[in-house]
Formats: sequence, structure tokens, C-alpha cells
Amino acid sequence: MSNEKNLEATIKVIMARIFEVRPEEITDKTRRRELERWDSLSHLTLLVALQEEFHIEIPQDQALEMETLEDIKRAVSCSDRIASPN
Repeated sequence: MSNEKNLEATIKVIMARIFEVRPEEITDKTRRRELERWDSLSHLTLLVALQEEFHIEIPQDQALEMETLEDIKRAVSCSDRIASPN
């Protein structure tokens, strides 16, 4: 499996857990307003989960633009890695 597919699969699992849907219900074009549980609080939960999972820092402007899986993949891919706490 390619890195891009691994990235997508991991993000889908995180989204599915937070938004209480099955991963296969999430596509690149699934919009924020289409998932009932994707509100402002769960968006923050998603942001924290992504940053912890991938050891990255997602800038606020990118975080605000995350409306679809495609947006999220782009934000994760473009974000700076931070040192993992040990």
C-alpha cells in the first residue's frame, strides 16, 4: 500500500471514530456539513487527533480550511513535523 493510501486510511479511521461513521462512508468529497457530528467541537477534536497521530503542527489557517478529506490530507501532508515527546 502506498504512503498516500496509508495516510488516507489512517485519516479515515480517525474521522470515523470522531464523527461516529464507518470509514467507507467518507470520501475525498465528503463535506463537513454532510456529517451530522462534524461540528466545531469535533473539528477541534479532529485537529488534535491528527496532530498527535502524525506528530505535526497544522497552522490555524489550514485548520479552518479543512472541509473535506481531500483538504485534510493536504493539510497533513503540508504540515511541519514536530519532535515527538519522549
